[in-house]
Amino acid sequence: MQTKITLGYLGFLPFAALTILPWIFGETYEEISFQLLVVYGGIIISFLSGIIWGIDSTNRKNLVLAIVFSLSGFGAILLALINLIYAMTLLFFLFFLFYLLEAKINPQFTNPDYLRLRKNLTSGVCGCYMFSIVILIY
Repeated sequence: MQTKITLGYLGFLPFAALTILPWIFGETYEEISFQLLVVYGGIIISFLSGIIWGIDSTNRKNLVLAIVFSLSGFGAILLALINLIYAMTLLFFLFFLFYLLEAKINPQFTNPDYLRLRKNLTSGVCGCYMFSIVILIY
């Protein structure tokens, strides 16, 4: 379990770094930082969708949902070319909804360490998107 925890938090670091980069280096890096935040988020939500395939590949509904999350992550990346705020908002909801789905179907959620890890990571990622959206709006 310790490896999952370590790798999970290491995977969160790009979310945090890309969120605070504009605060550290100024507005010059705002657009590229947030575009990369969307790209990284789209990749990660697609990666997480693969968990569903490993849990129960016989459940057609869950497999379809996994593909929907994966394609929505790709859609968010494309949407960022048009509107970063919409793309980040989409990813905010995708990560939140994926957490809810995984909580229902992943037997690892009975492990308190895994539950805490997923709750912390999802909260952190959603927080990064919320802060980034606020920065872009104001």
